[in-house]
Amino acid sequence: MNILEDGVPVLTRDLSVGTRRFREDLQREKGLASEEAEKVIQGTSQHPDLAGYVSARGDEIAVGVERAAAFLATASRSAGGLSRVYTTGGGARIPGLNDVLGARLKVAIELANPVQRLRVRDDVFETVPVDEVAPLLMLAVGLALRRAA
Repeated sequence: MNILEDGVPVLTRDLSVGTRRFREDLQREKGLASEEAEKVIQGTSQHPDLAGYVSARGDEIAVGVERAAAFLATASRSAGGLSRVYTTGGGARIPGLNDVLGARLKVAIELANPVQRLRVRDDVFETVPVDEVAPLLMLAVGLALRRAA
């Protein structure tokens, strides 16, 4: 997790909850194979219990974000609280996660799209829709832009 102030990173923290945790819970508690659990958390397959997992794990993620924001608020006089949250990576595509985070954190939650303002050749996203792959490209695009700058 990164917290930015005026576009500059001011706090970086690791959260213990990620897609692996979602997948492992579905495998252990519902007996799903790894591949099936992965399809469920990516939204390409349905499972009736996913909403419960998303709610519980989303609350855990939100607590981590709240703690980081509270720490920053006490450590910095200029911190004005969270105004927006961007989700990235494979977990950003978990159905319902952004809704759970938005309800808990009471801020706008947006799926980050690191290629939104980049010029990309027309045929690059022919086989896979850009909305599907964009959250997975955050680290790669960030590193590429850092190198270019």
